Amino acid sequence: MQTKSINVELPYDTYLKVGAVASEHFESARDYIKKVVSESIREELELKDIKKQVASGYAADEISYESLKTLLGSKDAERLRIYKETIIES
Repeated sequence: MQTKSINVELPYDTYLKVGAVASEHFESARDYIKKVVSESIREELELKDIKKQVASGYAADEISYESLKTLLGSKDAERLRIYKETIIES
């Protein structure tokens, strides 16, 4: 697998905290940061996919607006409601 490097500057206290947490996991700070970043990106992509599925369910009238608000939050739910109404009206 091809790799690339990224230099990151952290506040000193954050740097110390990363080192402390990494040592609790018996990892180097570098390995711990790589693991945390990879897991965070994977979770973000999974969440994005789930949001797409929920939006599709709402668009197909399989999910109520109230359920949509619960699953996505008021702001995203309202945005999707407006999109859906705009598409239906067109």
